[in-house]
Amino acid sequence: MANKKILILKNDRGGDLLNSIRCISSILHKNNKITIYLSQFNYGFAFLFKNALVKKINYDLNLVNKLYFLYLILRNNYDEIYILTPKNFYYFLSFIFRKIKFFGITVNGVRSYRPSLFLRKFLYKFVTIDRKNINIKSSSELQLELISNENLLDLDCKNLNFPQLENYIKENIPTEFIFIQYKENFYNKINLKGNNFDLLLNQINMKFKYIIFFSDIENTSSNNFFLKKYNFIDCERKIVNFQNKDPNIIYLHNINSENLFSIIENSKIVLCPHGLLTHMCKFYKKESINIFNFTIKNKADVIHQKIAFSEWYKNMSIKFLFLNSDTKKTINKIIKNL
Repeated sequence: MANKKILILKNDRGGDLLNSIRCISSILHKNNKITIYLSQFNYGFAFLFKNALVKKINYDLNLVNKLYFLYLILRNNYDEIYILTPKNFYYFLSFIFRKIKFFGITVNGVRSYRPSLFLRKFLYKFVTIDRKNINIKSSSELQLELISNENLLDLDCKNLNFPQLENYIKENIPTEFIFIQYKENFYNKINLKGNNFDLLLNQINMKFKYIIFFSDIENTSSNNFFLKKYNFIDCERKIVNFQNKDPNIIYLHNINSENLFSIIENSKIVLCPHGLLTHMCKFYKKESINIFNFTIKNKADVIHQKIAFSEWYKNMSIKFLFLNSDTKKTINKIIKNL
């Protein structure tokens, strides 16, 4: 196979990155020279891409960033460019640099197309996400159609670098446990903050001997509560603080991307708000229970959610729970489905 010089544009969020992971892994053939641009929100997953040069660029491109990309492409003789983050500016590059093969995700929105039908003419190959109708294939599945040679499809992600759980965590956690993600803004909506969350953990503890959970990296009131209430491992300072508290519940404080990725592999089951961990569980084929909370006001809201589901989660064998602020019903529903 002839060497190719390839640029991948993927400066979005962590969940979006993992949604594209099999497509990117299929591009990462060892004979290719590949550069990947990630954002400040997903750069923490740069460790996955062992066969590429990974660089950081802003999530929202400013004028300097746009001029930089023009310079970058002028200076480098790229054979292929993959637009895996559908930002309008990227499509104009295909109009300017017509000798380069551009592959990309396009979006048919409710009010507009991204890019316009005119600019799509300059893409060598593209797939389209429909946000007006139910998608037959998920975004993740569609992106695999950008790979021209089916023999290069890497569905098992063998071209990626799998991280290992650091010893200071591995040596201090049980071998079998349920793993839980706490997001303060989400758990506020379903009235499971503070003592109510502790109540949930105690109920789960009746079904699972060991519980490990983590929360937002930001300094929140919930994090302070967890540090006082539970045995914890401070992953930023690598400090293990196990006192005379419930030995079966462990809080991971400020866990980084590598260890988070690894602990999913080591867990028995995962309970989380839908999003980043959903895609991690799919990656490792782990059982997961994904929790939602949104208000349905009319039929249009139902249709919108079905379309969104078809884009992100279609053909994923995972369980979803829809919860509200009734604490007792919410806890009972979670316990029943574990």
